[in-house]
Amino acid sequence: MEGHIMEIEDEEILVLKSVFKNKLDDIDLKIYQALRENGRMSDTEIAKRIGVSITTVRRRRLRLQEKGYLQIIGLLLLRAADVAYADVMVKLNQHARVEEINEFLTEAINNPRIYEVTEYLGGDYDVLLRFLESNNEKLRYHIDKFLRNNNAVERYMVYPAIGSPKAWYKSFKIKF
Repeated sequence: MEGHIMEIEDEEILVLKSVFKNKLDDIDLKIYQALRENGRMSDTEIAKRIGVSITTVRRRRLRLQEKGYLQIIGLLLLRAADVAYADVMVKLNQHARVEEINEFLTEAINNPRIYEVTEYLGGDYDVLLRFLESNNEKLRYHIDKFLRNNNAVERYMVYPAIGSPKAWYKSFKIKF
């Protein structure tokens, strides 16, 4: 089984190397993999795991963080916590003023019920908002309250989520 895990990690390294081209090398990617698996892993543990010195790990980790490539964050597993969440695709009103659109985006970023805001280029929708709430009824209420009658919004579609078996290159166990 361990050999199978190594094959997956090696395949992942190859994909990530092709995506990040000359920005990250094997050691950088192995540091990322270790921290993705356990964000509290010490530089000493990472060094032992990937076969380099503690100084090398610390120097490279700090460089990745300073460049903004690596950020160590906490991740709430919403489904495991039995929290309702939804992806909301928003089409911005092409007749809205730039100030209205910027205000809408700022409000979305500052809304504590929205945990992700992603802008898109082209396509049927311009923005993805990921909402969370304690139950589906409250979720729908807060989505509609935020988006309805907003001059920056032309239309939106709500896609309630039922789980995230994989996010940020990490698989999660789903409990039903």
